[in-house]
Amino acid sequence: MKYLAILPAVFALSACSTVTESPVIYHKTSPGLESLQNNENCCETLSNIQYQNIANPQETFVSITTASPKVEFKSGRSFAEGIKLPTTLDAIRFSVTSNAGYSTFVPSLLVLDQNYQPLDVIGNESIKYQPLSLLDGAQYGAQVELQERYLNGEAPAYLVVFTTSEALSETTPVEKPSDMAMRSGDIQANIAHNTDYEIPHSAIGKVSFDFEFTAVTTVVEEQNRQKRVQQIIPEASAIKSDLLTENPLNQKEVYSTLIENSVSSGDFSAALTYVEESERLGIEGMRNTFVDAMKQYQKAQ
Repeated sequence: MKYLAILPAVFALSACSTVTESPVIYHKTSPGLESLQNNENCCETLSNIQYQNIANPQETFVSITTASPKVEFKSGRSFAEGIKLPTTLDAIRFSVTSNAGYSTFVPSLLVLDQNYQPLDVIGNESIKYQPLSLLDGAQYGAQVELQERYLNGEAPAYLVVFTTSEALSETTPVEKPSDMAMRSGDIQANIAHNTDYEIPHSAIGKVSFDFEFTAVTTVVEEQNRQKRVQQIIPEASAIKSDLLTENPLNQKEVYSTLIENSVSSGDFSAALTYVEESERLGIEGMRNTFVDAMKQYQKAQ
């Protein structure tokens, strides 16, 4: 019985010995930094980045790797990836998170207009460290709402995901666990308890986005919807619409009407959305239609 009583203590000592040595699993240097500092394949312009298209509200992952384009920002060189924002009926809202594990990529976001010109930067004043919780691991993150239109009249069209030299030069301390986590025997909690190790900030990593917005139904989608309806309902009761034609002149009239009606009702955001949509479809003159409609609206006030 005496020997049996000693065994748990021996195992406990052995476990403690393993735990105190386990911090070696953390990265000692910043992952991807050496490749980033290499001048090979440096550097790309913002217009040459491949932008991932977002068509519907959904969770999206952006992977920053050593194969990602290198961009020389004023804040320092960084690997970068991009997101093409959708045309929406309302403001685009999203959460952005990057896990803080054995290393962490601290993201910043550059907001661009349709000509790849910068409109805003979302950095460390918004994207902050969020400690381990019951529902989520430790991470850097933020809740973001983009302006529908900036003071220069431009709408956000792209997001560039990157990091800064300042972020790469810093570290995140391993968070000390709660007493409850320690008592539960959680291995990671014991690792954190037995070390003062700090997590290096990485030049590479995976960033998660969860988008919320109301997508615009384009005229082309509306055409296809009505065509499906026409194939089902009797010919005699079919309602012919200019939206069903492929004639650009008719499409131009449709957009003119949509823009004018939106302005007259005071819904300027919807009117501008129709302007942008028409331009993507190659329909000319709709921006002038919007300006003329605005002049008429102001005269009527």
